[in-house]
Amino acid sequence: MPEPKSLAAALAALMGVALMSSAATAQTVPNANDPGWRFSLTPYLWLPNLSGDLRYGPREQGTANVHVNSNNIIDALKFGLTFGAEARYGRFTLATDLLYLDLGNSSSEVRSVDFGRAGRVQATANLNTQSALTNTLWTLAPGYTLLEGAWGNVDIQAGFRLLAASARTNFQLATDVTSPRTGETFARIGRITGSQQIWDGIIGLRGRFDLGSGFYIPYAADVGTGTSNLTWQIQGGLGYSTGWAGVVAGYRYLSYSQGGNALIQELNMGGPFIALNMKF
Repeated sequence: MPEPKSLAAALAALMGVALMSSAATAQTVPNANDPGWRFSLTPYLWLPNLSGDLRYGPREQGTANVHVNSNNIIDALKFGLTFGAEARYGRFTLATDLLYLDLGNSSSEVRSVDFGRAGRVQATANLNTQSALTNTLWTLAPGYTLLEGAWGNVDIQAGFRLLAASARTNFQLATDVTSPRTGETFARIGRITGSQQIWDGIIGLRGRFDLGSGFYIPYAADVGTGTSNLTWQIQGGLGYSTGWAGVVAGYRYLSYSQGGNALIQELNMGGPFIALNMKF
């Protein structure tokens, strides 16, 4: 059967192009002199490079392995909608971000086809293979401030991350792919589709180091598992804040890893971001 890979990359790319809130940027700051409610909203632009592998199957005609590597997600982006926020009461926090992305056709490659027990066969040359992806990424994580002082703060968070993705690949190969053992054939032209919801529990640390004169270094890292074998992300940068608003520039990297017949086998995306942090 075939196993498609790499649509995941496109999905990640799309996530970056839209405005969103990130764990390192949408942060409120603990204040012992003002333990009441505080809130933060962060419009955010992320421009990552993506790579990934998707698996479409098992199917009667075989499982296709497709690889996508997108270095220009702006051209592929059809629509993006996102919202992120954090609420703090004393040492307790609740952070969330919701992202919807619609990624149009991106250059892809069917690399091989699995025919079950008959084994894997390498695909012939790709003449015109395009993939499209729609995905929703939602994170919800309560937190607690472990350490705080004039130097900054360290918060621990534990929650969940949902990645809901649907993928479509239109492929055109040089010739049909045929199993030498059974004679099964994967047609050279066609369309394959798939969808999956990935629910993972996550735990991590985040916070900031104050440099003085309004400058600071925000950071965040988490790791998790559940539907996926492993998901993790890390981000950091340099920020400046004055009054109710501030700006942050930095780098973010997000990774997913799965196995078996999961649609998204691997997803890796990383790139620079810039954010406007609004506090009230």
